[in-house]
Amino acid sequence: MSCIWKVLLLSNLTILVVRNCKRLRYVFTDIMIASLVQLKVLKISTCKDLEQIIAKNNDDEKNQILSGSDLQSLCFPNLCRLEIRRCNKLKSLFLVAMTSGLPKLQILKVSESSQLVGVFGPDDHASPVNVEKKMVLPYLQKLSLKELPSIVCFSLGCHDVLFPRLEKLEVYECPKLTTKFAIRTNGSMSAQSEVSQVAEDSRTGFFVPTTTCRMWTRNNGWGEKEDEDEEAEEWEDEDEDEDEEAEEWEVEEEDEDEEAEEWEVEEEEEEDEDGGGHDD
Repeated sequence: MSCIWKVLLLSNLTILVVRNCKRLRYVFTDIMIASLVQLKVLKISTCKDLEQIIAKNNDDEKNQILSGSDLQSLCFPNLCRLEIRRCNKLKSLFLVAMTSGLPKLQILKVSESSQLVGVFGPDDHASPVNVEKKMVLPYLQKLSLKELPSIVCFSLGCHDVLFPRLEKLEVYECPKLTTKFAIRTNGSMSAQSEVSQVAEDSRTGFFVPTTTCRMWTRNNGWGEKEDEDEEAEEWEDEDEDEDEEAEEWEVEEEDEDEEAEEWEVEEEEEEDEDGGGHDD
């Protein structure tokens, strides 16, 4: 299965959870995105063959990679929460051009994806003149990056990403991450690449994530602290939620089996009745 759907329009969909789709290569096509105007929550986990979240609606399996020009017209206008976990073939979530298509994103959590190089990837087809130097996620409040051994930059396609409303930042086991998160003069946060840091290193407020669990909060003046207990509790809560969801799936499957059995009984009864009618 390359994609879950190609033509289906889901204009009223608000929550989408994709889990354990082992052969899934991409979730959406570019054409389908236009119908997801009400989508608020997107969670994708344990999709081991997932290569892209969005791909071209193209019958040619070899030509489904989107360019920045394709993405400029695409957006999730009401998406508030995005979580990606255990998708080991995913190199980035979106191209950098998609940043402007997430105007209401509040929570972004990415974890346990071994080949992820950047949250936002570069557009190889874009002209260097047109590469954005600064992008904004205007309503992002919580950013969590965990167990991403290959991640190098938050955004590979631009120098800075601004988070004017960020309240909480978590970084855990991202040993190759070179992006520095800087406190701006107004107290907000930004993710800065090495290119932009050359002229800014004399400014105070930079901190570099380490391989240990680190958490920074705006309420604490962006003071750095280790908070393993809270982190462990959060992971336990997430695991419990997943167990509950798994149980719900099992209950649904049992209900479907019961319905199938009922259908079989009804069909047998109908066949018996038909047989009796022929005897008369």
